[in-house]
Amino acid sequence: MGEAKRKLERRKEMLLSCAGAQTMAGKVQVRWETASAATPMGQLACFIQFLHLTGLWSRWLAGCPLTYDSPNAPSIADVLGTWMLSILSGHRRYSHVTTIRAMR
Repeated sequence: MGEAKRKLERRKEMLLSCAGAQTMAGKVQVRWETASAATPMGQLACFIQFLHLTGLWSRWLAGCPLTYDSPNAPSIADVLGTWMLSILSGHRRYSHVTTIRAMR
């Protein structure tokens, strides 16, 4: 009986720690790790939601002067997103940006 109550409490805690975040790709489910002091991505989901809902991301994409002619070229959103994630991760040199490739 006691174990079932603990399981139920853990389930309630997990449901309370879940939230939805609206991103450019649609709504995503975010679950906070209540047992950890820090998480690898921190508050990144909330920051992405902020950029999307305020229109900052779309204005940044629209004002970007980058153009690529190759059919194999990445989208402007991919390039700017990679740079932003790199900067938020604390990378200061171009060679450090390549570490993002391993995260996919």
